[in-house]
Amino acid sequence: MTRSLLVAALALCAGVGLVPAPPVAAQPAPAPGGGDGELVNKVKDAIDRGVAYLRKNQAKDGSWEGGFFLKTLADMDGGPTALAVLALLNSGVPVDDPAVKSGIEYLRKRTPRKTYAVALQTMALSEAQLLSRDKKDQSKLNANAEWLARIAIRTGGKLQGWSYPSRPESAVGDIPDNSNTQYALLGLYAAKIAGVKIEDSLWKEIQDFYTRTQKPDQSNQKAGFWVYSSLDQNKPSFTMSVGGACGLIIANLGLDKSEQQLNPDTGVAARCGTYSDNDALAKGMNYIGTNFAFDQGMSYFYNYYGIERLGRLSGQRFIGRMDWYREGCVRLLRLQQPDGAFVYTSNTSGLDKPYPVVTTAFALLYLSKGRTPVLVSKFAWGNFVRGEVGKSDQAILTERDPGGNATGTPNWNRKHNDCRNVVEFAQREIFEGAPLSWQVYDMRLQNLTSQDRIDSEVGLLLQSPLVYLNGHGPMPFVTRSTDPALHVAEQILKRYVEEGGFLFAEACCGDRDFASSFESLVDRIFPGSQLKKVPPDHAIWQMFPGVSPEDFPDLMYLDRGCRTVAVFSPSPLAGYWEERRFIPADGRDPKNRGEKAFCLSRNVIAYATGMELPKPKLTKTTIVTPDKGIARSKFRALQLKYVSDASVQQPPASDALRNLMSYLGQNAKLDVALTSEVLQPSDPKLTRYKFMYLHGRKPIQFTPDEADNVKVNLQTGGLLLVDAACNDIKQWRAFDKSFRDSMAKMFPDQKLTTIPFANEPLFDLAKQAGLNLGSVKCRRENAEGTAAERELRNYPVLLEGIKIDEQIVDGKKVGGRWAVIYSKYDIGCAIEGHKSAECLGHDKESALRIASAIALYSLRR
Repeated sequence: MTRSLLVAALALCAGVGLVPAPPVAAQPAPAPGGGDGELVNKVKDAIDRGVAYLRKNQAKDGSWEGGFFLKTLADMDGGPTALAVLALLNSGVPVDDPAVKSGIEYLRKRTPRKTYAVALQTMALSEAQLLSRDKKDQSKLNANAEWLARIAIRTGGKLQGWSYPSRPESAVGDIPDNSNTQYALLGLYAAKIAGVKIEDSLWKEIQDFYTRTQKPDQSNQKAGFWVYSSLDQNKPSFTMSVGGACGLIIANLGLDKSEQQLNPDTGVAARCGTYSDNDALAKGMNYIGTNFAFDQGMSYFYNYYGIERLGRLSGQRFIGRMDWYREGCVRLLRLQQPDGAFVYTSNTSGLDKPYPVVTTAFALLYLSKGRTPVLVSKFAWGNFVRGEVGKSDQAILTERDPGGNATGTPNWNRKHNDCRNVVEFAQREIFEGAPLSWQVYDMRLQNLTSQDRIDSEVGLLLQSPLVYLNGHGPMPFVTRSTDPALHVAEQILKRYVEEGGFLFAEACCGDRDFASSFESLVDRIFPGSQLKKVPPDHAIWQMFPGVSPEDFPDLMYLDRGCRTVAVFSPSPLAGYWEERRFIPADGRDPKNRGEKAFCLSRNVIAYATGMELPKPKLTKTTIVTPDKGIARSKFRALQLKYVSDASVQQPPASDALRNLMSYLGQNAKLDVALTSEVLQPSDPKLTRYKFMYLHGRKPIQFTPDEADNVKVNLQTGGLLLVDAACNDIKQWRAFDKSFRDSMAKMFPDQKLTTIPFANEPLFDLAKQAGLNLGSVKCRRENAEGTAAERELRNYPVLLEGIKIDEQIVDGKKVGGRWAVIYSKYDIGCAIEGHKSAECLGHDKESALRIASAIALYSLRR
């Protein structure tokens, strides 16, 4: 079969960059961050419709083979079916779904003879095996991996890549190409993940192959590219450059051998930041960034899938300046048809245009795999020089050391696999294997020159519940400089924490300059706050067994309001996280300090997330915009500071009212003031505020004067909302009892009673405002009453209250209003973004709905 016919055989073979197809007319995407709340739902709907299309077009024999040409003439039997099965599994279709099961059965009966088909069959069966934990396909996976390793082409003892091949038993005489090579590599890595032994020597060969075959970009010495095959000489191929960069990353993952020379006792690496493929990978990423385009190669959909793979494996949210997943989603959604298929526009063509099952599968893989929730965002920092290269106006970053000298090893990223391995461990230990990802967050690639853009960016960053900072040397943005660009980083981190985010920091190799820099950062963004040693009774130690305060005695934390918002280790941890050999086989029984480092990361993540899965990528949080002057007519709230302690600068959940007012302004269109007053119960200004909030952690003890002052305000139209803050169950019970006792003294003739849901104006008003309180998420006491339930569950809302101003009609009490409303389950910490799993209380969305309904009720006279 000739080369041109082979290229035309299947879209799986496309993207080779031989003849560039006509570009799709560029359409402007929404401004960064704009409309993402709607986009995340559109992507979910598009995935569902694409899945429905694949279901509808499955043949009776379980296949999606695309007819005689692909299956017989092109000898690609099984390739399209494997691609469709992969797309379904990654789109959330269960492995025991009839469509998936029949597709897998079809694959089991095939013995493919081409590299693409063998690799894709391996990928599909490996994915299914991991999900089902059924090893029945292990022998086929072993055989496929052995075939892929044997069919590799070598000249003079050096790997040259893979071809189709023309004969199933040998590739001698065939011309290798980087597209077949890319899929061979994907198949080998899928087999490794499924437990097949792949020799380290092969991974080293692959690593050497991609490094050796990279071509220098004559227009940019910091960039390098790959070609389709040796026949193309120095003709750049964007799709093959994407494949080359992916190949370097996957070979590194397959080899799984660190060059850092870690001291396992101290966690300090003698060669921190050393990677053989650093230079080639950096040049490849620079070439891709400066030439970035979705509409490249002989198959645009093949190109999309390659871009998704590179973005996910590298952890990069931005490739060049392109927010690749978001922009790709916007473009792909334009190509979906009413029947759910993803196809080319009428004025464009690709080799896979006649095969909508193939193009739809590639699109689904992009949308679904790229949508994976981001658990951890790694914060990029450092001095750099930005260069504008070519018409694409993409950013090339040259990292600089503190002295301004160029360095190939960014100080923020001396460990390439720390986040990857920590997320994998957390995925297994906390989230029962649910798909999760990580990303590099590099604000330096953006033009954040306005407050609106900064706010929007923080809203996007909040899709990731943890931001991770580490490195060597001082962070340059932690400075007294007046350069506004430097302080945008501080502002983003501050707003991120205020809106519920969590910082996890570590001094790489115990670097003291970084440790001092992080301590200064905390002082700058939260003046007066101080990092302290994590006490033995902190919930972090209790999340899972396997790690104790004695293991990490210098671990530090920062509390803000009622929650811990940052954890910092001045002792090295990332060196252990870099190497998979330290991932514990049993997370409850670690054997050494490296395994304990992983267990510590798990406990911190469990605390920071409350063991709740992050929301899918593109989910955006609308954040609070500061007041620009406060009008007298605005609705303002008051928080009672009932603990008379000079050392307490802020009451617990000090940001809860600000977030609540923002929610009311955005969702109830209420004219609100985002700033709220904090007053002692005895303050004479109390009567100016008719909505009072008390968030309790320590037991309440009102003096007689304080109780009288609060009661007068309640009797003259005020309302007091009270909730029990996050606490261990003993302290929680102590607060609950003290509050009930205080109300009994304040209102001796009334009692706290459960507020009925039926025929109650409070809940009727909530319903009118679109606030569903019939079911809220809450974590309550376990059956024994000894601790919090492990997970949030759906419950009817539970509120208690004291009603005043009732009248007696025909011997029955009627009318009146609730002057005190009490939730014994936390509301305020949840509104702040507190997610700890030891907390008896609601999730953020439920807490906002409950508090909003009560605030609106307080306006009812």
